[in-house]
Amino acid sequence: MQNEIFQYTIQPDALGQRLYQYRFKAFRIGRILAKAEENPQSYIHLFRVNYILRGEAMLIIDDQAFPVCSGHAVIIPPRGILTQADPAAEVEAYFINFDVSNLTLRDEFLTRLLEWFPFYQVHDNDREILLYFFEQIFKEASHSNLGSCLIVQNLFCSLLIKMVRLSCEGEAVFNLQPTAINSTHYLISRAVSYIYQHIGNPVSVKAVADHLNISEIYLYKLFKEHTQQSPQTFILEYRMQLACEYLSNPEYSMKEIAQQLGFASADYFSASFHKYAGCSPSAYRQKQLPANLTPDPKQEASLIKNPTL
Repeated sequence: MQNEIFQYTIQPDALGQRLYQYRFKAFRIGRILAKAEENPQSYIHLFRVNYILRGEAMLIIDDQAFPVCSGHAVIIPPRGILTQADPAAEVEAYFINFDVSNLTLRDEFLTRLLEWFPFYQVHDNDREILLYFFEQIFKEASHSNLGSCLIVQNLFCSLLIKMVRLSCEGEAVFNLQPTAINSTHYLISRAVSYIYQHIGNPVSVKAVADHLNISEIYLYKLFKEHTQQSPQTFILEYRMQLACEYLSNPEYSMKEIAQQLGFASADYFSASFHKYAGCSPSAYRQKQLPANLTPDPKQEASLIKNPTL
């Protein structure tokens, strides 16, 4: 056998340079079995990667439903929802919920995500490889061994790169046809997707109901049935979850956060957050940030009072 020797110069290509700009942080990793009215993917503001082990799921994006079958991996942007195709059937899946730690790059990351990765799903041509990545990530995440966090990060980046390559090789499915579906499960998924997309505006329950062409009373019934919350509470809690993320980044002033989340003013945001979290946004930020990154309260107050700064 002839020896093969490669001298490889470490010089990141376009994909490597882009990935390097972002710091991935996995919020939740696991394996889940969903049945009846349970949802295999909770309603959260994160990018998601799912691998369907068993059953048939439905991806809801922008008021359209697309089938996701067993053996397929799917990358889901924040506005997407993954549910069972049949509410009475079981769906078993690995899931990874993640975000980028640099929130100033979120919009750019979403754009890049749609360029890099298949928007909907990847066929199972390389099923064993994809499944291996998910199983190893799940294994490392479920045990706090020395260096597990580094292994999870590296396996996760390898998984994303593998999906990019499958996309470039034509193994990704881009031309999925939407499936007609009419159920309360579908309606609530559409409602949540609408809220995700319009959270930066003063979105109202009436606006959501009008979008679905149903009454506000029926929308309230749907939310109580599927989320055990009223639509108003769901919208507020979602805004507060996002607020906690924004507050972890010192580059955002209170005024900017209020604008991003659709609050009329920084004062209204501050009052709403205090009622939700039991402390002011500034106090919450100080607890989350290292001492050298904590913003000066006087400077932050001046930013709120003087919008020209």
